[in-house]
Amino acid sequence: MVAVVMGPQAVIIVTMKCNVERLIDALVGAAVMADRKNGNKSAEQKRQTYVVTVSRNYGAQGKAVAQLLADRLGVRCCDREILQGVARRANVDVDLVKTLDEHVKRIKGDWWRGLINGKSFSREQYFHHLVKVVLSISRNGGVIVGRGAHLILGPQRAFRVRIVGTLPRCAERIAAREHLGIAAARQRVLDVDGERSEYIRELYDVDIEDAGFYDLVLNSDRFDVETIVESIFFAMQGVGYVIPEAVLKVSCP
Repeated sequence: MVAVVMGPQAVIIVTMKCNVERLIDALVGAAVMADRKNGNKSAEQKRQTYVVTVSRNYGAQGKAVAQLLADRLGVRCCDREILQGVARRANVDVDLVKTLDEHVKRIKGDWWRGLINGKSFSREQYFHHLVKVVLSISRNGGVIVGRGAHLILGPQRAFRVRIVGTLPRCAERIAAREHLGIAAARQRVLDVDGERSEYIRELYDVDIEDAGFYDLVLNSDRFDVETIVESIFFAMQGVGYVIPEAVLKVSCP
C-alpha cells in the first residue's frame, strides 16, 4: 500500500485487489477505538442495534423489501443517503458521486477521477469515504441498500441479505414500473445488474452472486415483499437477534 500526501491530508492509494480487506479492517478498527473512547455500549444495547444490508437484482423488489424492513424495525433505510454522505465527507458535488456510483465499466483509464472545485476525486478516495459512511450508519442501526455494505460490515456487524429474481420476472416488473416494452425492460435489467456486478468486482474483487457473503438469499419470484420481510425476521432470530413481539405481529396491507 502506498500513501500519497496531498497538502495536510494523506490520501490512501490502494491496490484494490490486494488491500481492500486491509483497508476495511483498518477503518473498522479505528471506528471501534472511537466507540471505546466515547464510551462502550452494553452488550444488550449492541444486540438491539439492527443493521441489515440488502443486495438485490434489479427488478427483484429489493428496495421495497429494504424500506418495509426498516419501517418495521424503526430504523433508517439508507440508499441515496450513502452517496450524500460520501459527497459531504469528500467535500465534492453529490452529482459527481452519483455519476461514479455503480458505473465503473463506463469509466476507463484512470478510473473514477474527476476534477471539481480544484479537487481531484479518485476511486480510492471514494472507497475510503464509502467505508466510513457505512460504518457510521451501522453505529445507530439501519437497513443499507447495495454498495457492497455486506462486505464492509461482515457477519459480525450486520445481517446480510440478497434478494434475487429471474430475468423474465424482473423484466416484467421493470416494464410495468418504467412503462417499457418487455424487450427494453429485459435489456435494462441486464445492464443494471451488469453495472452492479462490475461495481462489486472492481471495488472488492468478489462475485456479487457468491452466496457465501450473505446470511440469507431469497427469490422474489416465489414470495411477496411482506413474506420476504417475515422470512428475514425469522432468520435474524435464528442467529441471535431479538425481534420484539410488537414488530413481529405487525400486519401490512
